[in-house]
Amino acid sequence: KSCMGLLKLADKFSVDRLESACEKALGYTASPSYKSIKSILTAGKDKTSATTSTDDIKSDNSFGITRGASYYGGKR
Repeated sequence: KSCMGLLKLADKFSVDRLESACEKALGYTASPSYKSIKSILTAGKDKTSATTSTDDIKSDNSFGITRGASYYGGKR
């Protein structure tokens, strides 16, 4: 039943958009629901980039570790 519902979404939207929405939903959870995929499609969130990997995110944190090794149980 769920698979048939997803295939009906491909008729209403497109196969490419459905694929993109499924990829985005799988980024959120391991087992996405029909409702979540449909909401991604109706909101148009499938048109944006699917998922941003952690490699692409640049951290602007220039602080580093502020406590020494002795605090964390290192050499005392």
